[in-house]
Amino acid sequence: MLNVCVQWGVTNADTRIATPSSCWKPMSLRFIHSADWQLGARFTQFGGKAELLRNARLQTWETALRKGDEFGVDAFLIAGDLFEDSQVDDTLVRAALSLCAKHPKLRVFILPGNHDPATGPGSVWERNEFTTLPKNVVVLKEPGVHELAGGFLIAAPLKQKVSTHDPSLKIAELARDLPADKIQVGITHGAIAIPGKHKPNDFPIALDAASRAGVDYLAVGHWHNWQTYDNDRLLMPGTPEPDSFDQENSGSVALVEISNRGALPKINRVPVATLTWQSLKFDFVNVEAGKKALQQRLDDMRPSGAKTVLRVTLHGSASPQVLHEITKLLQPLFDSFLAAQMIDGTTVAFTAGELEVLQREHPLLAQTIADLFQVEHLATNTPLPAGIGASEALSLAAAQELTGSAKIELTQLDTEFFKFAHQLLSQKLQEVGP
Repeated sequence: MLNVCVQWGVTNADTRIATPSSCWKPMSLRFIHSADWQLGARFTQFGGKAELLRNARLQTWETALRKGDEFGVDAFLIAGDLFEDSQVDDTLVRAALSLCAKHPKLRVFILPGNHDPATGPGSVWERNEFTTLPKNVVVLKEPGVHELAGGFLIAAPLKQKVSTHDPSLKIAELARDLPADKIQVGITHGAIAIPGKHKPNDFPIALDAASRAGVDYLAVGHWHNWQTYDNDRLLMPGTPEPDSFDQENSGSVALVEISNRGALPKINRVPVATLTWQSLKFDFVNVEAGKKALQQRLDDMRPSGAKTVLRVTLHGSASPQVLHEITKLLQPLFDSFLAAQMIDGTTVAFTAGELEVLQREHPLLAQTIADLFQVEHLATNTPLPAGIGASEALSLAAAQELTGSAKIELTQLDTEFFKFAHQLLSQKLQEVGP
């Protein structure tokens, strides 16, 4: 007598049919989990260098696909936000898909996220490019279950940009009727519902969402730094190519292996990033020492400068003359890097002589600076800089009149407001010269 077992075959989101097949034993499942590619990101803060940063993301996409092929994984998952938005160029969409086609044995599953939700007409997924997909690519536009070599992939895509609903609840619903002995992997997109760290309308996903759904692993995207929850069953791998200076824990995809149903996943980080983002500080407490230290650090970084995005933030108090000198020193040093920016976080410090020159040559600007320091003193009790107090004191009534004309309540002004105002004035001082 022929021994026949019943195996579940999944044909679409809502239809599951039982089909006879030879008996099988539980199989392991190995896959790449990635998210938040943001292909087509604008990078407007870098001006003419923005295109270089966009090209780097596509290069990283190619690197990750190649690694997936080399590892021989059962699937390559994108847990949302492959694209920056639905306005990306058709040429970029074609380029992304053509790179997938170069790896025909690699099954690629793409889930729409909050940047590129499956909203129907007008979404990137309705472009002509997606009518004839490479055979190895599946776009998960609808909630559903897809069979993998050793189990099931359960998808809950986003169909709008914001929501207070936990999208992982759909995964729990779909997983309920699946065979209990096969590996189950969920995939969705949203913020982890950590009190005080997420917005209520940012698709909040429960910290125990994987356990709650009964899946072996929940592949999530949204935040751009690597982080795990729910006993490593819930992972957010971060963006594979950093796009900000606060993403020290990004630049990788996850290589995940699940040996059998119920086993804890084995997770390895696979670095794929093309560029490195480096953030340095220059403090005006000791200008000469700061110059030497910064020069040495930039010299050390120069060999890899062609693949480095650099930011130098200026801190402390500086006179217009010294600030001008440091800015002049830094600009040519930036040429060795793929892209660079300088952030002026200084406050203005004047000598008596500089104040005298400023009052003589730019009296309106000098008065504006003096008034700002006086208003800051009244609003935050910050001590007046030397030299400013010598001018005619600004009364509380006069300060309220100044802020009132701008429809600003004096008592609502804080140190951050004045920090920003001082930065604007510092930029203006650099424009008029030392």
